[in-house]
Formats: sequence, structure tokens, C-alpha cells
Amino acid sequence: MATRPITGTIAGFVLRTARESVPLTQAGMAEALGVDLATVQGWESGRRPIANMRAVDLLGLRRRLAGRGADATIVDLLDAAMDADRIIAATLQPAKESHPLAEWVHTRDTAHMLAWALTGTRPPSLAGIPSPRRRGPAAASPLLPAPDRSAFFERLRTTAEAAPRTDPQGVLLHRQALYLTSYDKSPEAVAWTAQALHDRRGLLARRGWTQQWAEARSTATALARLGDPVPLSTSSSGPWWTTTRARPRT
Repeated sequence: MATRPITGTIAGFVLRTARESVPLTQAGMAEALGVDLATVQGWESGRRPIANMRAVDLLGLRRRLAGRGADATIVDLLDAAMDADRIIAATLQPAKESHPLAEWVHTRDTAHMLAWALTGTRPPSLAGIPSPRRRGPAAASPLLPAPDRSAFFERLRTTAEAAPRTDPQGVLLHRQALYLTSYDKSPEAVAWTAQALHDRRGLLARRGWTQQWAEARSTATALARLGDPVPLSTSSSGPWWTTTRARPRT
């Protein structure tokens, strides 16, 4: 189980990647931003999460990075990275307030940030951006330590099982938690996730747009990640996929 706080690790790594795209050293960035070196080091390590900054200060940070020539694609990922950090922290350190997966539909960029931290897979949006050469044993990704990843997936499965299916927040929490469990490739986890997803195959047979469209879509995508591409590959001509363009207006 996780024994240390999980805070701003992903956003800190994205910030470091943005700095290196200029390129600037940590000392150079501290001088450019008018802060001390320890502050920059705290941001990049996640010990001082940039999500805790005041909105005006965070906006100023982004503008100064852009003004220094930081890659705009990387800077734009800061929001998704902060979302991913919050999801991981809420899963590893449950609190009384609602889980962020029950509050909003996380974006594709957020999913890519989570995958980066959980599997080490570099986000597609960074595919054309070369990784800088780093001295020493510097991490090449914000991959969480193995114990943290194991604890995250274990608690995520518990969260998916416990989510109430009687209200919109519970349905959203169950769907998104179940989707994220498909990133765990251990044999036991794959078997658990596959069974949970196959139990929802009935969603894929429904015709016309329904309130379960998003759940069906995530089910097909997660099944494809586990090696069953049939639901997703046939969805281009299937009813619940094509009806997104014909969804009734309200």
C-alpha cells in the first residue's frame, strides 16, 4: 500500500517537461519566474503541487512559460495532469467528499496522463516532441512506484464494486473506475476487469441513443484494451456509435 502522500507528481513532471522544452535549467527557470530554486524543485517533484497555487499565480506561471518559449502542447497538458493527480490522490487516500470520478467525465488528455503515470505510456500528443537528454538517473516518465500502482488498482476495483448504480454520480463513478482498471495488466486484474466488462455487454446491443451510450462506449474501448476489439471495431456501423450524430436535441 502507498505509504507517502500522492500529490502533484504528474503535473510536476509535465512542468519539468515544459521547462526542458525551452530549454531552461531549474535555476534558470527560478530566475525567470522570480522564485527560489527550492520552489521550482518542489513544483517539479510534486512535493509542492502547482494545483495548490492561487488561480492568478497559476495563470502567471503558464504565461511566463509561454513567454519563454515553452512548447504550447506541453503547457496545455497541465490542466489534465492536475486532474490526473487528483484522481490518483483520491483513490489512494479516500476522503469523505465525493470521488472526482463521480464529479465529471474526465477528458482524453486526462486519461492519457493517467496512463502515463500507471503504465509509462507517453501521451500521443507528445509523440512528435523529442525527449530531452538528462544527466544521471532522472525518470523518463511520471510512472508511479510499483506499490502505489498496485494499491491504486486494488482500491479502484473496490471503488467500482461499491459505487451505487442508482444515481447519476454512482453510475459515472462505476463506469470511469471500471474503465481505468483496464490499465492493470496483471493476470488476476485482467480476469476481474474482463468479467466486469462482459457483464455489461448488453449495453452494446441497444439501438438508438440512450442515457447508457457513454457507458457502452467506455465498455467497448476497455474491452479492446484487454484484447477483444470486436465491440469497438464493429461500433463504426453499430447503433450506439452512429447515433451520436443523431442524438435528439433537448
